[in-house]
Amino acid sequence: MKNKIYVVVSVPLIEQEFDMYIPEVKKVGAIKNLVIQIVEEQSDYNFVDDGCKHFYDKITGEEIDDNEFVRYSKIKNGSRLILY
Repeated sequence: MKNKIYVVVSVPLIEQEFDMYIPEVKKVGAIKNLVIQIVEEQSDYNFVDDGCKHFYDKITGEEIDDNEFVRYSKIKNGSRLILY
């Protein structure tokens, strides 16, 4: 999978994890919105976006900037992220 990065996204509010491949040429904010849509659908809408969700690095706890391109962010292949 060219130009894709494998990540694991944990969603503490519904106690689930999602494995996914994300494109590295998009901004983190755009990817976050897509991930939110996927999580909403996969959780039968037990998780609903309130417009205040952010990505965090699961290891360091640092927030990932929505305005950075994935390629230039701290997200790397195999990263574990938290959507909270």
